[in-house]
Amino acid sequence: MSRLRFRFGFTLIELLVVIAIIAVLIALLLPAVQQAREAARRSQCKNNLKQIGLAFHNYHDQAKQFPVSISWSGNDNFRGAFSDKVFLLPFLEQTANFKLTDLVTDCGAFDPGGWNCGGGNPNIRTQSVRFPMFLCPSEPNVVASGQANFSYAINHGTSHINHTGGANIGAGNGNHNGVASFVQGAGAPASHWLRSDQSVHTGKVSDGLSQTALYAEIQIDYMPSQPGSDPDPAKRRTQVHTWAGGASTQDTRLDCLSPTKGLSGRPNMRGRAWAWSFMGVGSAYNHTMMPNEKTCHSYTDDWGGSNLMAAGSQHQGIVNVAMADGAVRTVSSNVANPVWWGIGTRNGQEPVSNF
Repeated sequence: MSRLRFRFGFTLIELLVVIAIIAVLIALLLPAVQQAREAARRSQCKNNLKQIGLAFHNYHDQAKQFPVSISWSGNDNFRGAFSDKVFLLPFLEQTANFKLTDLVTDCGAFDPGGWNCGGGNPNIRTQSVRFPMFLCPSEPNVVASGQANFSYAINHGTSHINHTGGANIGAGNGNHNGVASFVQGAGAPASHWLRSDQSVHTGKVSDGLSQTALYAEIQIDYMPSQPGSDPDPAKRRTQVHTWAGGASTQDTRLDCLSPTKGLSGRPNMRGRAWAWSFMGVGSAYNHTMMPNEKTCHSYTDDWGGSNLMAAGSQHQGIVNVAMADGAVRTVSSNVANPVWWGIGTRNGQEPVSNF
C-alpha cells in the first residue's frame, strides 16, 4: 500500500522568487509614496504662505500699512532690527510670544550670530523658537541650531527701477519697489546714509494686489561639511555667492550668474533667524534673479535692505508665491524674465499675464 507524501514549505528558488517580486513591488511603490509625501508637504507649504498673507492683511487693517521689515533703533546703529515676522506674530496666533518681545532694548532682535548682544539678548526666549508656519516642511537644510530657521521671505522688488537701465534701488537711491519697507527708528538723523523708505500700504500697490508678489519661499543656505568641497548642484544653488551689480536689472542678474562669483564669506546665514531683519540672513528676497536661480549679495549694501537672494524651493521646478491679495500661486522656474520682474514690482505697470 503506497503512502501519500505531502511537502510543506518553500524551496530556496521559490523563496528567492517571492523576495524578488516583493522587491519589485516596493521599488514601484516607493516613488509613489515619496510623491504623495511631497504633495502633502507642498500643500502644507502653500498653506503656511496663505496664513502669512492673511496675517499681513489683518495687520494692515489695524495699522493701515504693511509691517516694516527693518526698524532701526534711534541710536544710529544697526541694532533693533526686527523683521516683519515679529510684528505678524499676533496675527498668527502667537500673541503671547509677541507680548514677551522687548521692543525697547538696544539689543533688539535676537540673532544666533551674536551681533545683537548675543546670549544676553532678552528676546532669545521667544525669538529662538522654531515656528512651523515660517518653515516649508520640504526644506532639509539647517543652519545654526535650526531652532530659529525660516524659509519664507518678503519681496523687496528688483534691483533697478527700469529693468533695462536706469537708477538702482537701495539705500540712498529712492524707495524699494516691492512690498517691503525699511524704516529707521525715530531718533536717527535725517542725514543718515540709510535713508528710510516710505511705508507701504495697499494704495501704493498700483500694479494691483493680484499682480504683485508679497512673500515667497527661499532656500536655507547649505555649506559642505568639508571646506572647499563641491556639493551636488541641487545644494549648490542654495548657497549665497558674493557681491554683484550692474547698470540694469538684466545686467545685475547676469553679473550674479557669472562663474567668477565665488561663495560668500558669510556661510550658514540665509534662513538663520526669522526675527532678525539683516539682509545677510535673507529676511527679504529679490525678483532680479529667477526662481531657483543662483543667489548673490547686494548690488548696493545689505544694511539698506538690498540683496539678490532668489526665491527658491525644494519642490521640483517650481516655487510657491503668496500674492499681495492673499492668493498663493505656484510659479515655474521657467517663468519669463519680464513676467517675474513684473510681479516683483508694486508700481512698474508691467504686463504680467501667463504666470
